[in-house]
Amino acid sequence: MIIDRKGMQKIESLSGFSSLEIMETVSRLIADKIMHAFSRQDSIVVLAGKGNNGGDGYTICKYLKDYTFKILPIDGEPISNEAIYASKQIDSKYIYSYKQEYIDQADLIIDAVYGFSYHGELKKNIRNIFRYINQSNKTVYSIDINSGAEADSDYHDLDAIHSTITFALDCYKPFHMLQKEHQLFDTCELIDLHLPHTIPTKYYEMNEERFFSLFPKKPVNAYKGTYGKTYLVGGSYGCGGALSLNIIGAKTVGTPYINVSCPDEIYPIVAAHHITPVFHPFNYNNYEEKLYPRIKEAKAIAFGSGAVCMPRKVECMDMILQESTKPVILDAEALRLLVKNTWILRFVNCPVIITPHLGEFASICNQPIEVIKDHKLEYAKQFARKSKVYVVLKGPNTIVVSPNEDVYINQSGNQSLAQAGSGDLLVGILAGLLTMTADIFHALCMGVWLHGYLADYGNKIYSRQSFPIEKYPEIMNEVFKNHGF
Repeated sequence: MIIDRKGMQKIESLSGFSSLEIMETVSRLIADKIMHAFSRQDSIVVLAGKGNNGGDGYTICKYLKDYTFKILPIDGEPISNEAIYASKQIDSKYIYSYKQEYIDQADLIIDAVYGFSYHGELKKNIRNIFRYINQSNKTVYSIDINSGAEADSDYHDLDAIHSTITFALDCYKPFHMLQKEHQLFDTCELIDLHLPHTIPTKYYEMNEERFFSLFPKKPVNAYKGTYGKTYLVGGSYGCGGALSLNIIGAKTVGTPYINVSCPDEIYPIVAAHHITPVFHPFNYNNYEEKLYPRIKEAKAIAFGSGAVCMPRKVECMDMILQESTKPVILDAEALRLLVKNTWILRFVNCPVIITPHLGEFASICNQPIEVIKDHKLEYAKQFARKSKVYVVLKGPNTIVVSPNEDVYINQSGNQSLAQAGSGDLLVGILAGLLTMTADIFHALCMGVWLHGYLADYGNKIYSRQSFPIEKYPEIMNEVFKNHGF
C-alpha cells in the first residue's frame, strides 16, 4: 500500500496501538535486521533526532545492548514524549556529542533524525554533518524517510542523507516511489508492522498481473470494429517519425483499427512504413472535411506529436476539443499551443489527457522548471484538479494524476527510454489502450507501466545504450504469447 503522510498518521491513530507500542515494533524489527547483517564487534553509530524518529533510534539501541554503539543526538535533546521516554531507557554512557571521528570509525550509521513530518531545509550544522556522511561512503540505514527529504514528494535538501537501505515503515510513501527522481537510497525495504489498513488510498499500483487482469482479451467473435477506432493526428514536414511512433505504439497493444491524419507532404513517407492504418491526409484548405468525420467516429484521439509545422494546427486542435466526446490526448506541439491558453480546457466536452515532460509542464504552469522539478506531484495534482484533466507527467518515475487526484507513480522502465521518440511511442500506447479500456485512469496507468516494462523486458535482447523502440510490437508479441493472448 502507498499512502501519504496524513494517511499514515491516520492509520497509526486508528490502529489501536499507542505510539510507544508502534515504536517498539519498528525498533525490534530493524534491530533484528541489523543483528543479522553486523557482528557485535562492528561499530554502530545512531544519529538521533529529537522527535519520534529519534525515539526509534534510541529504542533500536535497547535491542542492541550487546553491540558496540554510540548515539549522537545531533539535533538537540528529545522533545516528544515518546522520544523522551525512549532516551531514558538508554544508559547515558552510550550518548555522545558529535565528532567526525565517530563517523570515520563507524561500520554502520543509522539515520534516525527526521521522519515523515520533515519539511523545509536543513540547519547549517546538520547539513554539514550529512554532507560529511554522504562523502564518507559508509553503510547507512535510514528509518522510513531519509533525513532531509519530504515524505509526500521527491523534494529534498541537497545534503539529505543518502542511504544504503531505507526501511519504509508499514506502507510505502510517495518518497519511496520516486527513487529514480531523488536517488537518495540504493534499496528500499518494507517493514510490515501489521497495522490494519482501514482507510482508502489515492495511490494506485500496477504490475504485470494487474495489467493483464485489466487488458481486454479478444473474444472469439471479435472483428476489426469490436473496440472502436483509434485516431492519430500529427506529424509535419521534418517530423514524420513522431507520428510513425504513435502508430507503432498503438500497434504494440494490438489496436485493431487505426485512423491516421497527417499533412499531405508527409503522407507518402509515413504510409510507406505502415500498411494497416487507414490514412486521411489533409492540407491547409481541406483539413475540416478530412478530420471532422474521423473525430466523430473515434473511440480515442491523440493529437500533437510532430505537429510543429502542421497546417492549421490551432484549428485542428480546436475542432478536436470541441467536437469529440471521447478521450483526447494532447502531446508535444499541442501542449505548446496550450501555454497561456489553458483556460480552454474548462470548456471542452471530452476527457483530456496531457502528456508533458518537465519543461513543457513548467511552461503550462507558468513556473520555473526548478520549482516544478522539486514539487512535481503537488503541481500535477493541482493542475489536474483545477483544469479537470488527466496529467501524465513524463520522467524517470512518470506520474499519472486524475482530476480527482488519484495518483499512480510508475516504477517500470529504465534509461533505454531516454531517447527522442520515446514519448511519441507512449502516446500511441495510451491511445490504443484508451480505445480498448473503458476506465481512463486505469488505461493511462496500464500504458505508462507497459511503456516502461517493455523496455525492461527488451533489455534481455537489446542494450540500454542503443535500444530500438521501433521494436516494441515484436517485444510485446512475446509478452502477449506468454500470457496466452
